[in-house]
Order: sequence, then C-alpha cells, then structure tokens
Amino acid sequence: MGTDSGAITLFSFEGKSGNFAMVQVQCEKFGKTGVRRVVPGQYVTAEPKGRAIMVAAVEKQKLVYVMNRDNAGRTTISSPLEAHKSSTITFDVKAVDVGFDNPVFAALELSYAEADAEGTKEAAENATKQLTYYEVRAGAK
Repeated sequence: MGTDSGAITLFSFEGKSGNFAMVQVQCEKFGKTGVRRVVPGQYVTAEPKGRAIMVAAVEKQKLVYVMNRDNAGRTTISSPLEAHKSSTITFDVKAVDVGFDNPVFAALELSYAEADAEGTKEAAENATKQLTYYEVRAGAK
C-alpha cells in the first residue's frame, strides 16, 4: 500500500478467522510526508509474480523494492534500488508480465532536459513522451 506518508507498507491478509483483517508485515520509509512531485508514492505497481514493486514520483525519482522471504517464510522488502532519471516527468508506471524472466516495469515519461537547456517555446513543444523499460536484474543490489 502506498500513501502520502512517505512510506510503503506491506500487508498480509489474514483469512483464517473468516474475518477480513490485514496485518502489517513491514513498513519502509523512503521520503517526506505529503504529496510532493519528487517524492515517490504517486505511482505504485507490483510485478505480476510478486517479486518486485516499483514506487515512482511525478518527477525524477523511482524506487524498486525486491520482495524476499525470510527463514520463517515471512515476506520482506529489500532496501530500495534507485531508478532515478533527472529532468523527467512520469505519467504512469506499470509492471510488464514477462513470465519468470527478470521483472520489468514500463514507464511513460517525458524528458524536459533539452527544453530546459534551450529555454525556448519551440523546444518545449517538441518534447515527446517516451516509453522506458526498467529491468530488475536478479541478484542486483
């Protein structure tokens, strides 16, 4: 679950009692509270096999968390892997179903670096959205 708290929280569904109850498994803080354009949390997507989660901000910052299991079989979240891109606005992120290959996330982005450097209206009008793929390599830290 992602909120404007500056943290991602992992919950486990407890259905043994027959009642709907979520139990907090882990909470990983990554930024300041509140809705900010450079603090991840605006976009959250999970890889279909449950191996990784991407949390992205509207501008620049993207974090990827790899999901693991401890010795007791409980799900844990890794330290974040950074996938930041300067001078970039993110419109959306989605997980790509790649079977059992390395997890892949797709982001619809617009780079405003050239428009910023030139400072002209024409450069800003010519900026185009791009589809960018982010692959999480197994064993990467």
